[in-house]
Amino acid sequence: MRFVLCPILIASILSTALGREAKSEKDQSSTESKALEKLIAQLDGKTFQEREEAVRRLVALGSVASTTLERTASDLTVDPDVRLRAARASYAISAVNIEMVRVLGEHTNLNNEPSMRWVRRVALSPDGKCAITAGGDGIRYWDLAAGKQIRLFGEHHNGYWSLAFSADGRQVIAGGDKVYLFDLKTGNIVHAMTGHEQTVWGTLLMADGKRAISGAWDQSIRVWDTATGKSMRSFKNVRGMVRCLAVSPDGKLLAAGHFTAEATPGTIRIWDVDKGTEIRSLPGHNMEVTNLSFSKDGKTLLSSSFDKTVRLWNVADGKEVKRFQGSMNRVECAAFTPDGRRIVACGDETDPHVHLWDVSSGKLLGVSERADGGLLNVVVLPDGRQCLTAGKDGTVRLWRWLR
Repeated sequence: MRFVLCPILIASILSTALGREAKSEKDQSSTESKALEKLIAQLDGKTFQEREEAVRRLVALGSVASTTLERTASDLTVDPDVRLRAARASYAISAVNIEMVRVLGEHTNLNNEPSMRWVRRVALSPDGKCAITAGGDGIRYWDLAAGKQIRLFGEHHNGYWSLAFSADGRQVIAGGDKVYLFDLKTGNIVHAMTGHEQTVWGTLLMADGKRAISGAWDQSIRVWDTATGKSMRSFKNVRGMVRCLAVSPDGKLLAAGHFTAEATPGTIRIWDVDKGTEIRSLPGHNMEVTNLSFSKDGKTLLSSSFDKTVRLWNVADGKEVKRFQGSMNRVECAAFTPDGRRIVACGDETDPHVHLWDVSSGKLLGVSERADGGLLNVVVLPDGRQCLTAGKDGTVRLWRWLR
C-alpha cells in the first residue's frame, strides 16, 4: 500500500522544521551575543589578569567579535582604557602576519666603513623572477626562486645610491659618482655618463629604452640618450638636492623628492618630462621625502618621508588624498602592491620593520619582526604577498604575508 502525503501536510512539516531551525539559530545567536557582551564588560574588570583574559578570549573569537570591538574602540563615551583594549583585540584579529622567508645574501663591508656595507637599493626585474641590489661593493644579481646570487658586477665605483631595470630587463641603470648603464647579461658597463657634479641619487630608464633620467645632489636633473650616453638636456630651475625620482606610467610626468636640512619641510615637485619644466609642487611633508612612486593609472602619487608619514597625492591638482601614520618612525621607502590596494613601507634603524597598510580604509594590517640595523628600500613581488628589502646590516631579505 502506498501512502501519499498531501501538499498541505508537507508544507506543515517543512514549516515546523524550518521554524525549529530558525529558533535554534536565533538561540545560538543570542547566546553568542550575550557571551560577547560579557567579554566586552570584562575589559573593565577589577584585576589586570581578568582584563587581559577578556582580550585573549575576544581575539580567539575572531571575526565574530570584530564589529563589536571596532564599535567599542571608537565609542568616546567608553572608558579610554577599555577603548584601548578593544582596539588591541580588534587589531590582533585583523592583523596580517608578515614573516621573513629567507635572507638571500649579503653585501660585503669595504674599508670597514659601516655605510659601505649597506644594501642601499633593490630593484625587481620586469618579470619578477630576479632582483638586483646595490651596495658599497657593487651590484648583485639574484635568482629569487633559487635564492642565490647569479653574479656581482659594477665593483670599484664607490657604491650606488639608485638602481633600476630597463623595461625589457636587459639593462640596469645605477647612480653613484656617475650615471652607469650596464648590460645585465655580461655585467659590463655600456656607458658611464658624466655631467653631474655631485652624487647621483635618482636614476630611471624610460619605457622606450631610448632615454634615461637622473637627479643628483648638485640640484640638477638630466635626460640622457642611452644609445650614445650623452646628455640630451637638463631640467630648468630644479631648486633642491634630488633624493628620489619616479616617472608616470605614460612617461609624461616626473616626480622628484628632495633632501632637506634636519627637521625642515620636504617638497615634491612634478615635472613635464619633454619640456623639462616644473608643473607644480606638493608641499606638506615636514621632513625630507625619501621615496616616490606612481599608481598604475598615473592619477595618484605615493610618497614616504622621515616625518613618520606615508602619503597619497592627487597628481592632477597636487592635493593630499590620504595620510598613513601612527605606527611608524622615520620611513625610508613605501611601495604599492601590484593591485594598488595595499602599501608596503619600511623604516630605518629607529623603526626597523616592514609595515603593511590597506589603501581604502587607511588601516595598518601588519608589522613584521625587527630587522637588525634598519631597512633602506622595499619592492613588492608580482603576487602582492611578498617583498624584498635592502638592509643596513648588508642583507637582502625576502618577506611574505599569507592574506
